Amino acid sequence: MTRRLILLGWAAMAMGLAGFTHAAAPVPLLPLPAQLRVDAGHFTVDAHTPIVLADDAASTRRTGAWLVDLVARTRGLHLPLKHGAATAHAIVLRLDPAAPVTNREGYALDVTPEGMRISARDAAGLFYGAVTAWQLLTPDAQHGAVQVPAVSVRDQPRFAWRGLMLDSARHFQTVDEIERLLEQMAQHKLNTFHWHLTDDQGWRIEIKRYPELTRIGAWRTPPDAGHDGEPQRYGGFYTQDDIRRVVAYAAARHITIVPEIDMPGHAQAAVAAYPRLGVTGRQPGVSTDWGVNPWLYNVDDDTFTFIDNVLDEVMALFPSTYIHVGGDEAIKDQWQASPAVQAKMHALGITSEDALQGWFIDRVGQYLDKHGRKLIGWDEILEGDNLPADATVMSWRGT
Repeated sequence: MTRRLILLGWAAMAMGLAGFTHAAAPVPLLPLPAQLRVDAGHFTVDAHTPIVLADDAASTRRTGAWLVDLVARTRGLHLPLKHGAATAHAIVLRLDPAAPVTNREGYALDVTPEGMRISARDAAGLFYGAVTAWQLLTPDAQHGAVQVPAVSVRDQPRFAWRGLMLDSARHFQTVDEIERLLEQMAQHKLNTFHWHLTDDQGWRIEIKRYPELTRIGAWRTPPDAGHDGEPQRYGGFYTQDDIRRVVAYAAARHITIVPEIDMPGHAQAAVAAYPRLGVTGRQPGVSTDWGVNPWLYNVDDDTFTFIDNVLDEVMALFPSTYIHVGGDEAIKDQWQASPAVQAKMHALGITSEDALQGWFIDRVGQYLDKHGRKLIGWDEILEGDNLPADATVMSWRGT
């Protein structure tokens, strides 16, 4: 059994740090580097201090431009960007196969009175070194130079999955708002954005094959619509062009987006758009309340065709290895009351609704596996008997 467990949905897969030690933080760095030494002296950074790109990689150019822009916006310090060999009295960025770190996200940063040198073996590591350089420039530079303490940093992450989850189904955020969040993630060296895109209260991703998902499923009528500032309807969705923009913005900051498409529960918005996907044949409205709602997908072949088609478009938009399928809080009342579902269970030799959910998730997992992706879900996916052996579990209820 090779299932992976992610506690609380965002921290797991600890990485070895042999030979790295922590020191008390005399400089404002977050997170604390694996190894930090403070030396005597400081390096003065002012408007004449260049950021020098010491290799020709496109990723180094992007990182240098990002650092120039960030320092200008947040520190009021406009540093020139140059290409060429490392020079004195400069901030130098360089991809170096001999950099004294081995992890792809690791970097070395050295500050002396003569300058700052950042090196890494991989683009991700060089980017995180640039983040640390920006943090070292924390003192207000609006009215002059910054005195950067002389330090030696050798750093690599303790965790491979450093994530943040955003629920855009219950509350809709604009693309600009999401990009601001991604920028803040980058500034804290987080690398995984778990994007909750569908739920009972809204379907937020355009699926071209099923336009009703967003025409109907992306909107709900608030209980006090039209009164006390409540809109007549609430919602919105991301077009596929919006998704591509956000994915590219995240990738430029070495952030992977893991989309979540909930199933078999939290499906009310989808069933509101296409009642045939549900169990009862009735058409609910998109949910306006919270808690655990009873609407599930049914388990017939037409529904799995729908799910496969949705996943095809999702996978075309998101290059992430993992696709999140939810799996949480799927109360089984509708399945228990449905003669068609009970007949399906009998035909499959399945004796409980929990086992039927396991069969459902396994079928989706097999489809993802055929397309080179991996299934990830909340810990309720453990309750069935057929969970894929390589599924990854986010344990929101504990171990």
